Amino acid sequence: MYLSSYLKSKYIDVKILDKCINKILIKNICKENPYIQELLQDIKNHAPDIIGMTLFSCEIKETAILCKLFKMAFNSALIVLGGPHPTAMPQETLEQIPDCDIITRGESELIFYELIQGLLKNKDLHKVKGISFRSGGKIYHCENGDIVTNLDSLPFPDRENVIQNYRNGTYGDLFYGSPLDIVMTSRGCPFQCNFCFKVCNKYRARSPENVLKEIDWVIKNIAPVNIQIMDDSFTIERSRCVEVLDALIKKNYRCNFRVRSRVNVVDDELLKKMKQAGVTTIVYGLESGSQKMLNAFNKQTTVEQNLAACEMAKRAGLNCFADIVLFYPGETKTTLKETEKFVQKAKPTAIRFHLFTPLPNTKAYNEAKKSGQLVGNWDGSGPTPWVKIDSFTGLDEMERYVKRLFIRNMVDPMRIVWLIRSFGLAFIRNPNRFIKTVFLNLFLKAKY
Repeated sequence: MYLSSYLKSKYIDVKILDKCINKILIKNICKENPYIQELLQDIKNHAPDIIGMTLFSCEIKETAILCKLFKMAFNSALIVLGGPHPTAMPQETLEQIPDCDIITRGESELIFYELIQGLLKNKDLHKVKGISFRSGGKIYHCENGDIVTNLDSLPFPDRENVIQNYRNGTYGDLFYGSPLDIVMTSRGCPFQCNFCFKVCNKYRARSPENVLKEIDWVIKNIAPVNIQIMDDSFTIERSRCVEVLDALIKKNYRCNFRVRSRVNVVDDELLKKMKQAGVTTIVYGLESGSQKMLNAFNKQTTVEQNLAACEMAKRAGLNCFADIVLFYPGETKTTLKETEKFVQKAKPTAIRFHLFTPLPNTKAYNEAKKSGQLVGNWDGSGPTPWVKIDSFTGLDEMERYVKRLFIRNMVDPMRIVWLIRSFGLAFIRNPNRFIKTVFLNLFLKAKY
């Protein structure tokens, strides 16, 4: 939506087609699929010169098929892919998706605009920063593009282009069955966790005034019950975080906020202020209850900080959600036991256990590949890549362990009470949707 609003500010016609991709992926992607037919007809109605898509690593196969269908139906349109996967693996992306013409690497606002200007002026594509493209049977990679340093200069995301998706519930909260929206108050993260891939590491933050203007618009035009602040860590810059929270307290919105944070940048005072500002949930990337594994992640946190952050959140009256990563290289039965004991002691409100997935072009991926522990690759031809762990027979055993641990922790009486209080109304409103959502999001194997 940011890309759309930025291009529109430059007088470029943009249409967002978000056809609820889950419906497409659940069924076979083929021309006969009614969802695909609807998508192709919508594209035909707009007769675009460029068709752009975001590509995540887990969607390579599906995206390749879509690109082929688009190229067959709209041969004159350029197909451009962007997002995390093309940024991480530009050469491989163009090799594996032959119907893709160009990819943008990194944050796309400035790069995509420069690309369009270059095409309009018949500029040599070799001179367009931040793209990779094919020409004459060869693949070329231009120098890296620029990023937006002043986030306040960007127009707000183009929600009006997809306003119908808010009105018909497509963008609703899957669990609570209530309107949901997302706001980003910063980009980038200054930390260097070995498992994490970022399109851009450089941390930049919007001013509190700019953030509140967007939230004002969202409240008035979308009226969500919940707003998810999608920063990598909302609390990295404490003084700015406090300014935003103070402004939210003054506004007194009738809306619940959820934030993400690292454990080493919170304290009692800050979390109590979050509660006053309408924050109901804080999500921590705890990752592990073993110091050995935290060090392996290069997390730059301690088990003691993990525990203290959970306790502070509960003292402040916040729901404390925790993400735990299992079977990272170096994991042993001893470290797994340490994590189990930690979880029992910390007792976060809810826990998501993730079977580690080596994302492309991360330090963890490259080291696992070099050591021979990596199984599979990111070409879309097989299952999601995973890492072999000594003392475990294979992927099936590790997946069973993750599921058992999840179920064991969900039957905790405290979490059962929380589930009833949090999701009881959603179940009453639409039991079929609620059960389906829980199954898809919790009981299918989790990947990180």
